[in-house]
Amino acid sequence: MADNVGYTPGSGASIAADDIGGVLHQRVKIGVGADGSAVDVSETNPMPVADHEAGNLLLRILQMLMAPLGYDKSLQRQRSTAVIESGTVTTVTTVSTVSTVTTVGGLTNITGNIGNYQANQQVWGQNNATWAACVRSCIT
Repeated sequence: MADNVGYTPGSGASIAADDIGGVLHQRVKIGVGADGSAVDVSETNPMPVADHEAGNLLLRILQMLMAPLGYDKSLQRQRSTAVIESGTVTTVTTVSTVSTVTTVGGLTNITGNIGNYQANQQVWGQNNATWAACVRSCIT
C-alpha cells in the first residue's frame, strides 16, 4: 500500500482540523515505530527521547544535588569563606604548647631538635626516602 493518502474536500473520510484565523490546520496524532508499523504515543507508550539529551541533563541535576556548591568531597564537609566586614581580628603572637599537629601546610625554617635528633636532618632523611621509593617504582 502507498504511504500517501489522497483527500478531496467534501467527499470521502473526515479529517480533523482546527480553524485558526480562517485557515484550517490539520490535527494529527503522533505515532512511533519502524517503517510499516506505528504505535500511538500515550501515557503508557511515551515519546522516545534520545539518551544523550535527557540522560545528560538528569545526570547533571543529580551531580548538583549530590555535591552542592562549596561541598568538599575529600573532606566530607562544606567549605565556606568568611569575609569580615567590620571589627578586628586579633593576631596570635605567642603559643605556649601545642599538643598535636596533624598537618603542616608550609614551613620556612626548622631550628632545634625533634626528639634527640636535629630537625632538619630528619626532614631531609624523610624526603630522600620518599624520593627513593618513588624512583624505585619507575625502574623496570
